[in-house]
Amino acid sequence: MVFGGLKGFFSKKEESPFIKIEIEQVPMLIEKEFLLKKSALEDFSAKKIAEAKYVHGKSSALLELISNQELEGKANERLNKAALTSKKQLENQLRKLLEKINPENRGTTLDDARKYAGEANALLVNEIVGLRKNIAYTSIYFKDEMKALGENLQELLNDFSAMNKEFAQASELFEFEKTKALVGAVIKKKKNIEEKEEALQKAESEIGAVERKSSEQKNRLVEKQSGSEFVKARELDEQMNKLMGEKQELKTEISTLLINIDRPMQRFRQLVDSGRWKLPKEEKDMLEQFITNPILALKKDPRADIFKKVLGEVVAAIQEGEIELKDREKEKRLEALQEIINFDFFGKVFWKMNEIQKKQDELNKIIAENNAKKDIAKEEDALKELGRVGTELSEKKEFAKKDLENARREIANELAQIKKFAEKVLGKTIIFEEEAF
Repeated sequence: MVFGGLKGFFSKKEESPFIKIEIEQVPMLIEKEFLLKKSALEDFSAKKIAEAKYVHGKSSALLELISNQELEGKANERLNKAALTSKKQLENQLRKLLEKINPENRGTTLDDARKYAGEANALLVNEIVGLRKNIAYTSIYFKDEMKALGENLQELLNDFSAMNKEFAQASELFEFEKTKALVGAVIKKKKNIEEKEEALQKAESEIGAVERKSSEQKNRLVEKQSGSEFVKARELDEQMNKLMGEKQELKTEISTLLINIDRPMQRFRQLVDSGRWKLPKEEKDMLEQFITNPILALKKDPRADIFKKVLGEVVAAIQEGEIELKDREKEKRLEALQEIINFDFFGKVFWKMNEIQKKQDELNKIIAENNAKKDIAKEEDALKELGRVGTELSEKKEFAKKDLENARREIANELAQIKKFAEKVLGKTIIFEEEAF
């Protein structure tokens, strides 16, 4: 397929200003423009690296020779001392420098050779400047050796400079190598795009399946909600609510009845608590219960007989002046107390409340046997779960969509870089097969 696509490039027909190819064909198409340049640069680089290894070895040996030689003292003791210090410092500094620019295992590729030449050249230029003082002092005692070492370092510098110059002139070759690597990356990303497209399609398919299930679940829920069992359950709930309303009305009636005597009852409790009015324990407890919760008190005293005895005591306390009230209020409170003493608590409250409770108990048994509400609750939970899954899948889909868009945008940018370089080399407009659709 690749050779078929390239066949037309070598025909004698009139050349077109356009070339339509697949991205995979780019390196093969433009590589021929660089083969000779690359071969020549590899030979040149290998030669210079070999020279650098040789000169580096000589420099290291010469440094060891200087290091092993003793300083021949001169008449100036201060100069001797300064030179000895400089020699030791220089040996240490040069040893580290030569270690940094060691060409062993470097230059195995053109790219590495270029990096090595640039790094080594910068190190030599920058660090030698800082060694000038130590070089000057050491050269007084080791003139020939230091001269030879300087010539070696200059030779290394010349090699690195020559390499840098050649590499700079061959910038397009290195750009080609980058472009070739970029083509490989794009090819991988194209396969990755296919996976991302599949992931997006899968998410969309799963969302569709969940939506269908949700629709079916809603229909099932509506069907059960209109079923006879659920209708019956709602009727039972309405009956229960009605009974609860009746019970509340009774509680409200009692509260309204007792509110008219609340003030004298509170004062009477204070009399009893202070010991100024004596009451049997049973009546004292009933007074407290009627003030706190009259409905609960009636369960213990259904006819309110004990409570009415207490009310009689309250009447007596008012009449004897132990509970002080103004005449108008006194008359009003006494009438209210008498009304409650005459009130049929058993028939109008306790019996009715008891009947309501019986009906509630019976209804609760029937409601417990009706599974319609439980079934509806399960169906509603299932629908909620489908909604949750649907939300998660929608988020997954959005992530997959953005991921795919980013990948496509990345590939588009890289294709633009590849096209720009290929068009510069070939002098023709490149159209990728991907763009033809």
